[in-house]
Amino acid sequence: MEEFELILKDHAARYPLMTPQDCVKLLFQNEFGPEHAIENTGASLLRLMDEYEETEADENAELFVPIGNGFCRLQIAKAKLLYSAEEVNEWFVTSANSSRGSRADYMHKLKVFMKNYKEYGFTFSEDELTEFMAKYRSQAYPPVHHSDVYHAAYHPHYRVMYMNRWELHDAEKYLKDIAE
Repeated sequence: MEEFELILKDHAARYPLMTPQDCVKLLFQNEFGPEHAIENTGASLLRLMDEYEETEADENAELFVPIGNGFCRLQIAKAKLLYSAEEVNEWFVTSANSSRGSRADYMHKLKVFMKNYKEYGFTFSEDELTEFMAKYRSQAYPPVHHSDVYHAAYHPHYRVMYMNRWELHDAEKYLKDIAE
């Protein structure tokens, strides 16, 4: 089983109400990281600061959820207890502006997902998957948002970034502190 398939299986267990749209979002983020380059870091920071305000802090939340291919979803509910919005935005912007990925690899992942989705534990029907994928294909495979079902059930607040960026930050801060 490929890494992205293990990620799908993990997410099916974590978020049993995922729809085909949420799976496609996950695969897109797995392949390309944050959805696009960030040209206006100030606007990105303002959006994140708003999200910091509206997201309740949760010390028991996971800091991150791996999404594979070197990326994760840094969970705002926990991150806001540990890092400033400015720090998280810097990591997000850096990840977005240096993200990679290939359309061929993404198409491979979609094909494997469509063939094996039941093996990963998803409960949506073949008709739901076929209908969503036909619409998605007709739109030329754009980035998508989470479904309304996912939003209502899980209230997602995160930023996609390279794994462990905060650990590098903490190490750099520690080294700077002991040098002073």
